[in-house]
Amino acid sequence: MGDLFLKRRENWLVWITWGAVGCLICHYLLSYVSNAWFSLTSPAFLLMVLTAWMNFNKRFDFFAALKIFMVVASISVIPLLAKKVSSWEEVIHIAVDSGALFLCIVFVSVICALLARRPKQYY
Repeated sequence: MGDLFLKRRENWLVWITWGAVGCLICHYLLSYVSNAWFSLTSPAFLLMVLTAWMNFNKRFDFFAALKIFMVVASISVIPLLAKKVSSWEEVIHIAVDSGALFLCIVFVSVICALLARRPKQYY
């Protein structure tokens, strides 16, 4: 039966560390490219690497993987948000950019969580 009734607890320090690595990569990429939205490729690539690892392990269900991806992606895009907020063009532009960034994070996280979930087990 495996761990049918066992609740697994995640080690969030590991996932926060992965988010910090993505944050550093995004910061360095943001300093070298002129288009700020191009720096979203580094968190997306990091999520794809984590998706491949989660798919290989086959121990994460959809919602656990979604929570992990949302945390890692949210930490990874902090430099992009800081750059957008520091420009202070207009409040409406900051709100629209932040909303678009949030939708991108949710969309990529849902796709990655669908790919990383474990297959159904039939007993």
